[in-house]
Amino acid sequence: MSAEVLPADGIVHSHLTVLSEWLDYNRHMNVAYYLVAFEQGIEDVKCAYGLDAAYRATKQRSTAALEAHLTYQNEANEGERLRVETRILDTDGKRLHLAQALYRGDLLLATQEVLSISFDLAARRSCSFEPELAVRIAALIAAQATLPRPGWVGRAISLKASKPAP
Repeated sequence: MSAEVLPADGIVHSHLTVLSEWLDYNRHMNVAYYLVAFEQGIEDVKCAYGLDAAYRATKQRSTAALEAHLTYQNEANEGERLRVETRILDTDGKRLHLAQALYRGDLLLATQEVLSISFDLAARRSCSFEPELAVRIAALIAAQATLPRPGWVGRAISLKASKPAP
């Protein structure tokens, strides 16, 4: 993805193919590789707002994950072409709230919600996004202002017990 071109709708699309080494004993994509797919989306959205390899090397800035929630909806199989859609939902100047969806065609395979933070690689601590990145992040968020927020964002893991546990 070019760091010079922001997607018109604010959604960054990444494409990948399920490799044979990603399969588990059930002969479908192992759960760990859903994270690999989503990480490709994270890398592509970082490039979209300007935090590419060259920027990391010269500015010594990156991001680090603070929290994630992943759901599995459908399986993926060897050789299938997948698409990751990554959106930045919000920022506070230091952290990003991201939503990701993994598809095979139009079929939703998985979702991931992530909270990440800007990180100074030299100081080894969090920091605010530099102004040139903050402007591009704001542009990505603004581009999707008319899109509905994904319904699965903000969900928590729980079981509805029929009666209280003792």
